[in-house]
Amino acid sequence: MPDLVRSAPAPPAGGGTGGLDALIAAWLAAKQGRSGSAATARTYAADLASFRAALRSANLDLDADPRAIALALQAWADRGAPAPATYNRRRAVISSFYAYAVRHGLLSANPAERVERRVVDPYRTAPPAAATIRARLAAIDRTTPAGLRDYALLALTLATGRRLAEVAALRQGDLADDGVRLTVTFARCKGGVTLRDALPAAVAQALRAWLAVRPGADDPPNPPAGGGTGGFDAPIWTPLRPPALRPLSRRQVQNICRRRLGVHFHALRHAFARTMDAVGAPVTATQHRLGHRSLATTTRYLAALRREDNPYGDQVAALLLPS
Repeated sequence: MPDLVRSAPAPPAGGGTGGLDALIAAWLAAKQGRSGSAATARTYAADLASFRAALRSANLDLDADPRAIALALQAWADRGAPAPATYNRRRAVISSFYAYAVRHGLLSANPAERVERRVVDPYRTAPPAAATIRARLAAIDRTTPAGLRDYALLALTLATGRRLAEVAALRQGDLADDGVRLTVTFARCKGGVTLRDALPAAVAQALRAWLAVRPGADDPPNPPAGGGTGGFDAPIWTPLRPPALRPLSRRQVQNICRRRLGVHFHALRHAFARTMDAVGAPVTATQHRLGHRSLATTTRYLAALRREDNPYGDQVAALLLPS
């Protein structure tokens, strides 16, 4: 991809849409080049366009006084009383644009640095109880393709503790199946690492059952992009109707989780970690399976998931409640 910033002129001293438009184009090209995702670039473009429209409604633009932009950013990011994570994501997108502009000498300051992030509790979604998970999984009708797909997707997630993006991105080439052992390679994990999981027999059986009925399962192999011998590289999680071999979006995967289990997808990761702890797995084993780089991160993670536990609860109830 060409270095578009070299052709992006600095905005005129008094502002000017031409220079800003070129700067935006260069920033978006850089973001897409780094992430490799057109969808990410579209999301960033939409957020910046929305923020710029809010600035213009106040007779400002992206190269206005940073103090005024900071106030406008705080108000824009807070529209609709969003959750802290959403507020922080909006702020981060705008901060990324200004950091890029400052780094290349096209603007002088990053107004987002004046706007504080909000505290996010990553453990606010309580993991569902194991009995609840089992009951809801058992209720899935696995005589239908939809049931086979959804059960396999949820079972794989619960058995590996992987994140939404990692599960949704799985493709046929990520599976190694010798008929006895089925291993899944998660090649696009957070932090750029690759993780592998040998699936428990019951989960492997569920995944094989889905792949056997997945629309397009009998189509000829597709060569991987760029050549090589990756074999059949269709997405694992697909719609049930044509075009069948396009992947489900993250939102669609999230909706499956909500519909089948009644929780946010990330609660399955919490459930995995909590269950590893309950069966006595060493913290280092849980750290590795979760893909945490730091043992301290895993320790905090498990401590947060245990925080509703009160070892004295039964004794307190016995003293305060009538028998």
